[in-house]
Amino acid sequence: MSVEVRPVRDHELPAVAELVARAYVVDGLITPDHEYVEELRAAADRAARATVLVALDPDGTVAGTVTLAVPPSPYAEIATDGEAEIRMLAVDPGARGRGLGEVLMRAAIDEARDTGARTLVLTTIDTMRSAHRLYERLGLVRAPERDWGDDPDYELWVYVAPLRSELEVP
Repeated sequence: MSVEVRPVRDHELPAVAELVARAYVVDGLITPDHEYVEELRAAADRAARATVLVALDPDGTVAGTVTLAVPPSPYAEIATDGEAEIRMLAVDPGARGRGLGEVLMRAAIDEARDTGARTLVLTTIDTMRSAHRLYERLGLVRAPERDWGDDPDYELWVYVAPLRSELEVP
């Protein structure tokens, strides 16, 4: 697969904003009028306060994205000191089936190690079964004691993984 993964550039932020919102809506995770859509579209703010990575097709099209946040970033919703948090992993619906989600996750894991974080954390929705399989394949495990949220429509599950420089996440 010929794809470049790197930090987002300013001119790509509008494409990232639309890609993330579209992916969540197409997957039925939220409705187009859900209040979270505004946060999903806030790519410029995320890039200013966290690390936003993009996966680019050879023609330069943004095919996927992921955000990595460390405290005290407001995008680090559940991460505590020594942790890095994955947020808003999304692959364009037309680019799926090529392993881009895994490529982006591995890049975010490498980036998390570079921050000096000892642990990787992320929140997912209970119904995102294919995402759960990816996280587990990469060595993340459920941490039900850290599940959170008060929205009756969503069960927010937490996954964690140690980040040790001498060990690779599988």
